[in-house]
Amino acid sequence: MFWGQLGSRRALIFTISLPNQYQAKTLPFYTKSVTLEVARLTMLGGFYMKEQNESFAASALSEGAIPAAGEATNTFSVSQPALRTLKSVKEHEIHLQGAFNVRDMGGYPTKDGLVVKSHLLLRSARLNALTSADVNTLINTYNLGVDFDLRRPEEVSELPDRFLPGVKYINDSVDTRETYYYHINAENNRKHYRTYVTSEHARKVYHNLFMALLEKPMGKSLLWHCASGKDRTGVAASLILYVLGVDSRTIFKDYVASNDFLKPRIDARIARLKEKGATRSEIKFAKVDGGVDLSYLKAAIDEVKRDYGSVADFITNGLHITKEQQARLQEMYLA
Repeated sequence: MFWGQLGSRRALIFTISLPNQYQAKTLPFYTKSVTLEVARLTMLGGFYMKEQNESFAASALSEGAIPAAGEATNTFSVSQPALRTLKSVKEHEIHLQGAFNVRDMGGYPTKDGLVVKSHLLLRSARLNALTSADVNTLINTYNLGVDFDLRRPEEVSELPDRFLPGVKYINDSVDTRETYYYHINAENNRKHYRTYVTSEHARKVYHNLFMALLEKPMGKSLLWHCASGKDRTGVAASLILYVLGVDSRTIFKDYVASNDFLKPRIDARIARLKEKGATRSEIKFAKVDGGVDLSYLKAAIDEVKRDYGSVADFITNGLHITKEQQARLQEMYLA
């Protein structure tokens, strides 16, 4: 492991040895701190990797990268199973021309050895710019039956979803106007994020989302989304995957994958800010606001556990989804 200079930024440079079918490469990471513990690479803080074809999550590297036997101290190996984990989230992407951060939750394994069914649970950002080809993909390829919009009425009015023939549209906003303006004026404030989960208003919305999942026509898919498909949508995805029995590690990886899917938009936003002479704090906020921070979700989970004892009890007593309904959801969406 060694530090080097990359452009104007000090970066940690190390080599990862990949299986034969993958080309070995030298990767730069920008990170706040790096420690080597119990023969594993542990990374703390944000990072950026110059790699277009693979989606590597820091958490997966932390668990999958180990020193390569007989190699230099700056060389690590990633096993084939670890690579499957590292790539898995990217494989869920649905490519649409007029929407971004669109994913099929199908394929995620559960702790009981089952798998989430494909083409039934979809998540995305706003759907206002869908092309005719996109509409055809959603309706004919994914058999879309319900569009569950988590945005505020003002957001919907400004950028309404494109009409999808034969699809039931539901607008049930997690955010109230009051909590929204609190959020955009409070950088890095985890307290607001907790309102996405534990507030009375949010709990009603997530209850309604689960009911929509239970009541939708057989064989039809349900898509839930907000503006960027990261915060409100990410929390909803985490709750749904939890009820289906997906492990926390996989849930967290699905959540932070928004940073990969949204990176081009974040980079473009930062470039515009720099052209206008934005301050460092403004650029930093753009990075935070444009992506997701796992610590925010974990803070919300901590509050759930403080208030309800466990996430399971929160689902039952906070969202009022009965054990029988949870079992039904598992029957419907697992194979």
